[in-house]
Amino acid sequence: MSQLGMTLEEIRDFAGEGEIVGSAEVFCSSVASLDRAGDDQLSFVKDASFFEAARRSRAGALLVPEAIAGLDTPQLVVGAPYELFGRLLLKIAEEKRRQPRGVHPRAVVDDSAEIGADVTIGAGAVVREGASIGDRAVLYPGAYVGQRSTIGADCVLHPNVVVMEDVSIGDRVVVHGGSVIGADGYGYLQIEGRHRKIPQIGGIEIGDDVEIGALVTIDRATLDTTSIGRGTKIGDLTHVAHNCQVGEDVLLLPTVAISGSVTVGDRAVFAGRAGCSDNVKIGAEALVAGTSVAFQDVPPGASMWGNPAREKTLEMRIQSSLKRLPQALRDLRAVKKRLNL
Repeated sequence: MSQLGMTLEEIRDFAGEGEIVGSAEVFCSSVASLDRAGDDQLSFVKDASFFEAARRSRAGALLVPEAIAGLDTPQLVVGAPYELFGRLLLKIAEEKRRQPRGVHPRAVVDDSAEIGADVTIGAGAVVREGASIGDRAVLYPGAYVGQRSTIGADCVLHPNVVVMEDVSIGDRVVVHGGSVIGADGYGYLQIEGRHRKIPQIGGIEIGDDVEIGALVTIDRATLDTTSIGRGTKIGDLTHVAHNCQVGEDVLLLPTVAISGSVTVGDRAVFAGRAGCSDNVKIGAEALVAGTSVAFQDVPPGASMWGNPAREKTLEMRIQSSLKRLPQALRDLRAVKKRLNL
């Protein structure tokens, strides 16, 4: 249950805007979707296409972009209902996931580590020598921070996150369970028929306000730095290889695979299961569509589809042509037969 515990008037005060239609005293114990909300729950209407669903809903109160005529349910009219609903969800999540401050007796923190104010370090967490943990950071049970690594203020490392040595993480970064930041890049050299490892001794820099999903792997650079820019969001089961330079506000959706030494421009998007070969450059605000693989540089703002990835219009024409290919082959065989070829 997503506990809220606020009246519609309190929600308006929290939003700092809005007009209430109906009772301001209706109490919203929790939040829910339109089709599942009960009479003590708050839901939201994103836009006019959901008005009919709102009329069918049993929600006790609604966040709406404009007043819905003929609806008895109390409404809070705000400019962006979905955004406000998201802020309320964030408030709920912070309350549900609040951890007790302090270092658990079963945590292992090296004496040389720098620990900020109001930090939470859970049972079984390890902070190695020379590491630094910023103010109000939270390390859930089982988290590991390697030698000389830096975790910024207000960061959250969920259970069993591994941050290896010489990794720099900015402020307000969230890393979900099981992710590994700073594993060796995939570097091998074949000598006399055998694969010899090339040591990966570089670092990783992760900017402020990055969120990294569960079971993500980000490899350290061979010599220099793998970097993830401010505000980038990385989905579950994604891999970012060594030496990559990922820009700001990039979206890497779940199961994306970024090969080594790739540059990704600001606000670019890799949709689910997309990827690219090594050493390519993905321009700012470009899109690599779901399951597509870019083998060549992608210009800024381009929309690339398919495998190999091509500009969307060209790929759509190719796919349309493929549907006609069987009949075209039959026609060609018939022509060759008439011409005795």
